[in-house]
Amino acid sequence: MSVILQTAQEKLASLRKPSLYLIDELKLTTNDWLIVCAGFEDRAIESLKKAAGASHSFNVMVILYEPYMPENKAHEIEELCEAAATTYLEVTYDRRNPLAFGENLLQLLTNCYGRIFIDVSAMSRLLIIQTIVALAGRAEQLCNCLVVYTEAKTYPPSQEQAESELEKSEKDPTMSVLFLSSGVFEITVVPELSSLAPAASQTRLIVFPSLDSHQLIALRNELQPSRFTFIEGQPPSINMQWRAEIVSRINQLETIRNAERYTTSTLDYTETLDCLLSIYSQHSIQERLIISPTGSKMQTVGVAIFRSFIEDVQIVYPTPQDFCTPDGYTIGVGCTYVLPLDPYKID
Repeated sequence: MSVILQTAQEKLASLRKPSLYLIDELKLTTNDWLIVCAGFEDRAIESLKKAAGASHSFNVMVILYEPYMPENKAHEIEELCEAAATTYLEVTYDRRNPLAFGENLLQLLTNCYGRIFIDVSAMSRLLIIQTIVALAGRAEQLCNCLVVYTEAKTYPPSQEQAESELEKSEKDPTMSVLFLSSGVFEITVVPELSSLAPAASQTRLIVFPSLDSHQLIALRNELQPSRFTFIEGQPPSINMQWRAEIVSRINQLETIRNAERYTTSTLDYTETLDCLLSIYSQHSIQERLIISPTGSKMQTVGVAIFRSFIEDVQIVYPTPQDFCTPDGYTIGVGCTYVLPLDPYKID
């Protein structure tokens, strides 16, 4: 009897890819853990509110960000945990020195015997990938792991604000367009997300263009890639689809010659996952692939699942220097979704 062995790429491509499902409440048990981040967005505490209103008791791990920002909702989270949590753990995530965070996370979850709910709503993109990749590498893998994601009600800037600021910048090249973040602290590379592939003569940067043009500029200047692939985000709401053109203009994507350009949903992570599989199939043999996850939170979840299987790609992240308006980064709370990750366990 012959045994057909699948590559990691073939295995991932063949798996059933679960969809997000909408929830009104989050029912946890005494053995379950909810991982939340004390970010500054309104949606940072929504999953905890939903769990506290639907469950008698559960366990919470709170990730506190460094450098400290007074707008972060650590106090609100602590109050909710005092009322509902059986166990309450705090762990610090230093955006500017995130080395080996995944290992620390797994040590804290050593005695977890229930489900693990990962609220990515207020997570740094790099943190999302470190968390999911770490959980994929433990003995239990992604069994009983679920992603929780809450949309914001409003995503600044408005179309009028964006077009006005962009027009000013196009008339005066010395004027930067700063909507959400400003500047790049450094291009962050952590060993646990490094590539296992041998060095290649050509390097391809796969990047998700954002409203912060400094991110792409910093990536180009430091990494000096030979080739580019842009995965542009398409919001599901028809009222937000103008953002794709604005992002393209801010980053001057039309001026970058011979670049591949793809578009994937900012909410349906499976589009990003399938896109990455296609890019990998086309280019991985002859090129070293570097991915910079600067897109939406759910696009980043797609990158994290991809990297959990495909280890010969490098993850890099342009860590923001500052956030322009933390109290207006996003506004309000929209729908909350859950995504089960157990189909992505690695045999």
